[in-house]
Amino acid sequence: MKTYRYSGPMSAATMPDGREVVLYPGQTVELPEDNAWVQTLAALGHLTEQAAPARPARAAKDKEAA
Repeated sequence: MKTYRYSGPMSAATMPDGREVVLYPGQTVELPEDNAWVQTLAALGHLTEQAAPARPARAAKDKEAA
């Protein structure tokens, strides 16, 4: 999965895993890069790859238990 920013008109599809995806302009979303719909949106310039969002740090309590 890659993180993309969507800049096209509202669009929707069902992913192969059954997940429903509705895209709105300006939205950031994780999508499978090998999906034909995703590749088409990218080719049209509607999807721009973004850096993956930072994962939240584990709480100090979790670090002490490790």
